[in-house]
Amino acid sequence: MELKIKAATDTGYARKHNEDRILLGSDILREGNKDITVILEDNPIYLVAIADGMGGHNAGEVASEMVLELMREKIKSLELGLTENELAKRIEEWAQETHSRILEEGKRLPERKGMGTTLVGALFYDEFAYYINVGDSRLYRLRDGYLVQVSKDHSLRELTGNRNIPSNVILNSFGGGDKVFIDFAPVSKRLFNGDTLLLCSDGLSDILTDEEIEKFLNTSEDPLLALLSAANNRGGNDNISVVLIQITS
Repeated sequence: MELKIKAATDTGYARKHNEDRILLGSDILREGNKDITVILEDNPIYLVAIADGMGGHNAGEVASEMVLELMREKIKSLELGLTENELAKRIEEWAQETHSRILEEGKRLPERKGMGTTLVGALFYDEFAYYINVGDSRLYRLRDGYLVQVSKDHSLRELTGNRNIPSNVILNSFGGGDKVFIDFAPVSKRLFNGDTLLLCSDGLSDILTDEEIEKFLNTSEDPLLALLSAANNRGGNDNISVVLIQITS
C-alpha cells in the first residue's frame, strides 16, 4: 500500500505568524507545502499529524513544535507487534507526559504561560490506520465521493449540541487545564484503494462547511490549493493547515 501525501500550512491574512505545524514522518513543516509518497511496506510505522498552537508571545508555535517533536520521538520508539490496546496505552502515556512538559515549560518561562495546542494525527501501524485527536482539528475520510468526519471535536458546541456556541470554545488541549484526554481509535475497519484522508486545522474547518470541502475534493484539479485559496478568500482569519493522504494499492 502507498500513501500519496500532499501537505500545506499557510499563515493566512489576519495572523502575523504561523503557529500551525505539520509532521510528516520525521519532518516538521512550518510553512509552505510538501508532496511525498510513502510505501508502507518500507515504512510500517508512519505518522502524519497537525498541531494547531495557541498562546501569546509566539508561544503557540512553541507548543505545537514541542508536541510534534515529542510525538516523533515516541513513534520512533514503537516496535511492531503491539496489540491495539498496547498501542493505545503507549499513546495515552505519551499524551500525559507531553501535557506535563508543556505545563512545566509555561511555569519555567512566564511569557509561555498558558500556551497550548490541539493535535490530530493519522498513525499507520503494521497495515492498520488509527487516528489520534486532542481538541478541534479534524480528520475526515473521503470514499466514493462522500466525506465523513472521523474525529470528534472536543468543543463546547459538540458536547452540548448547541450550534449557537462558537466552534472555537474547546474543552481539551495540550497545555489547557490540569489534564488532557486523547481519542485513539481505528480510522476505519478497512481502508480501500482510492480512499482519501483529510487532516486540517480549524483555520479550514471553521471557514468551509463539510459540503464545501467535499465539493472541492471531488471537483478540483488541485484540491489542496483550492481549499487553501477558498479559506484565504474568505478572510484568512487563522492559520490554515491541510494534509491530503490518498490511499493507493
